Amino acid sequence: WLNALQIRIQCVFKQGLAILKLQKNSLQLFNITFLLKPSSIQASEFDSSDEEPIEDEQTPIQISWLPLSRVNCSQFLGLCALPGCKFKNVRRNVEKDTEELKSCGIQDIFVFCTRGELSKYRVPNLLDLYQQCGIITHHHPIADGGTPDIACCCEIMEELAICLKNNRKTLIHCYGGLGRSCLVAACLLLYLSDTVSPEQAIDSLRDLRGSGAIQTIKQYNYLHEFRDKLAAYLSSRDSRSRSVSR
Repeated sequence: WLNALQIRIQCVFKQGLAILKLQKNSLQLFNITFLLKPSSIQASEFDSSDEEPIEDEQTPIQISWLPLSRVNCSQFLGLCALPGCKFKNVRRNVEKDTEELKSCGIQDIFVFCTRGELSKYRVPNLLDLYQQCGIITHHHPIADGGTPDIACCCEIMEELAICLKNNRKTLIHCYGGLGRSCLVAACLLLYLSDTVSPEQAIDSLRDLRGSGAIQTIKQYNYLHEFRDKLAAYLSSRDSRSRSVSR
């Protein structure tokens, strides 16, 4: 009988709600909304081609600038969360974010997310977008919550030092801009100065990015062992270099 009356019923699942829409000749009669219990529906049932798209965030990407004056450097190092990220309640626009970074004058970006993370957070082509914007990209993937091996960290330190020495506006990021990025920034403070202690480096990053900076015990311990491990690595590298040159 609904067909005879030319009435169309449509059910849309959206954010824990079931919305029943009744239409007649493209004229909407009324909507009925039901609140669904989480246990009463499978996650896949929330997917609907008729679901209205969630708008991307319009707020500018937030960059925190770490002053490096205490380590005898006149530059600042930028830290931020993952540009263009679409995950859970975060809905950023990757094109807008990359254009904004370009307009800020960013010249070099260090990315610590893995390729898998970039796909997970819906920015699989982010590195290519940076390059298309004329930004030099340094990709050093580090596992989420983890630490780089000392050889990789030394390479990052050397590349960062060159960027800063050449007065290049430099930004680093991981996913949230709290764990891996803050760890690398703290290591940089220790790398550039012998007078900064690990605790002072941690405090600097937590003052800048909040109490969540340096997130795991593994990262905390890594920072405290950084100078000894770096010295041992550089000594070993120099020994190998001398052996090859003989």
